[in-house]
Amino acid sequence: MLAFVPIVNADSDNYEISKVYINGISPSADQMVQVERGDSAQITVHLEGTGDTTDVKIKTWIGGYEFDTIEEYTETFDIENGVSYRKTLYLDIPEDLDVSSNEYTLHVEVYDSQERETEEYSLFFEAERHNILVKDIILSSSSVSEGDYLGVKVRLDNQGEMDEEDLRVTVSIPELGISNREYLDDLEVDEEADVSTVYLTIPEGVSEGVYEIKVEVEYNDGNTEVEDSNYLRINSDATVYDENAVVSFQTIKDLEVNEDSSFKVQVSNLGESSKTFYLTVSGMDADYTESVTVPAGSSSELYYTLSPEESGYQSVLVEVSSEDGVVEQKLFNTDVDEESNFWPLAVGGAFAVFVILLILTYLNRLR
Repeated sequence: MLAFVPIVNADSDNYEISKVYINGISPSADQMVQVERGDSAQITVHLEGTGDTTDVKIKTWIGGYEFDTIEEYTETFDIENGVSYRKTLYLDIPEDLDVSSNEYTLHVEVYDSQERETEEYSLFFEAERHNILVKDIILSSSSVSEGDYLGVKVRLDNQGEMDEEDLRVTVSIPELGISNREYLDDLEVDEEADVSTVYLTIPEGVSEGVYEIKVEVEYNDGNTEVEDSNYLRINSDATVYDENAVVSFQTIKDLEVNEDSSFKVQVSNLGESSKTFYLTVSGMDADYTESVTVPAGSSSELYYTLSPEESGYQSVLVEVSSEDGVVEQKLFNTDVDEESNFWPLAVGGAFAVFVILLILTYLNRLR
């Protein structure tokens, strides 16, 4: 590590920088100060008044951040001769600051309308060892009614120094006493990933109002946890229902990784005129028939295909609606099996039998 001597630019006769502390450390000529991404770095500046002046400010800043300059200012103050001053500023270091080159320069400036004093210090930035960020919480709707399903998609970002495995994401509405969870197998350093949608069922009889949706992420063998939240409004009339239709859902079962499985949804129009019904399927890379028009008093079918890419416990939300509102929602929770090895084994077995028959035929000819 190279030694770094503070660069001082002294242009004022009214004040001088006597000491600077970074997170309580006074920088020396042969040592940089370590700061972690995501921290609020405390910069304490000591001044000596060597004259009288007004409207003085202190600015601290760090350049090189991709999206903006990292900077902070004090309020304006006056300086009198023979008086010592101490001012503390806090620099919020972004979580996504590039630390591939760890060294950055901290600039400390004291200035008024005519004069200025500046010093520069070298900082050594590092990422936290374990640091998962909740990048986004996306709700399927910002307003729902009692009895509705709410889909919550969580995007995570690994800004730590370590790849993480077996992340557990719990979504809850504490005031309603409901929660559900999903898992993310792994998340590499500097990578983002969406967790499979977590579904919550809004209980019957809840009061209208705004409720906090809490997201908790546990990782690092359960030793590290991060939390974030979003907000949901529950209205009794948020969802309009079409009561002149009936839907029958085929049960989702026997799913395998990388195997397409198709399912049917039957829709019956109980109204007095023709009506168009719309299908929405969320989860497992679903491909589906978007709509079907059904004459009055008749039935028809909608179809969807699921193509799961991962094994394990997963959820699929199927919804049928019309111009008159939601007909019905159905949440399926099912286990997806590992990809079957039947055909490779069958082909290998058939080939082995074929080889044995050839050998037996050859031996019979020798007799």
